[in-house]
Amino acid sequence: MSGPRDWSPEEAPRRGVVRRILPVALVFAAVVGGVLYLGGDLRDLLGTEPGSARSAVAAARVYEESGPLGGRCAGLPEDLEADAAATLNALARCLDRMWAAALEPAGVDYESPGEVRLVGTPEEAACGTGDLDWAGIYCGEGRVVNVLVEDGPERREVFPMMFTLAHEYAHHVQTLVGISGRDGSEVFDEAWSRRLELQADCLAAAALRDVRPYLLNDLRRAVADGEETGATEEAASALRASHGSPRNGARWMLRGQKTGAVGDCNTWKAPEREVS
Repeated sequence: MSGPRDWSPEEAPRRGVVRRILPVALVFAAVVGGVLYLGGDLRDLLGTEPGSARSAVAAARVYEESGPLGGRCAGLPEDLEADAAATLNALARCLDRMWAAALEPAGVDYESPGEVRLVGTPEEAACGTGDLDWAGIYCGEGRVVNVLVEDGPERREVFPMMFTLAHEYAHHVQTLVGISGRDGSEVFDEAWSRRLELQADCLAAAALRDVRPYLLNDLRRAVADGEETGATEEAASALRASHGSPRNGARWMLRGQKTGAVGDCNTWKAPEREVS
């Protein structure tokens, strides 16, 4: 396999770890997912025939019966930049309310993440401590959402951190409803990863569509443009293989932003060209 992994070479693969990586010179952080394979022919896993894993995921009640995402998140500070931690903690509370309301019509009892951990360095995270290039990481064990919050003059603007938080929350929801949790031997499959990660981007955009629409528009345009100046061709290719092209990433963000409908983020039903 070539391309990014969600574990470091010195250790065995870890179950249930999904990270948003932040390579140097990339404006928008890319995402890599650890995925589990049920066994059998890989074509069955990625196919759409009845009984395949992908068709089962696509038919989940959550797509048809969930309520819409979105809302202005009244508890957010007026000045998002004044205190990044306060902004992110307020957004986490809002995301909990938002997802609980959206999943209730589908009969899903929402549970908050076990912890939302805002960290200054990767070493402070619940997992992924051996990696140095992520902006956010979801740890399946303990269901911990981690977001890197940098201080000082090099600190990122807060809204990209907010999107990272919403993206990791989407991975938490994928775990709750059974999209990303699978039994079997663990492998890193890029086709599955792209669908998982593009869906999380779509759901994150849906959740933030009413919070600061103009900032979400700016971020989506940055994603569409690629913003990969300074990245090597090999690194850029690996990122596209694991999470999809910048153009497709922006398209899925726009879908979520337009309607807020969970069903519109069903990447598992999409043709390959839309998740490549």
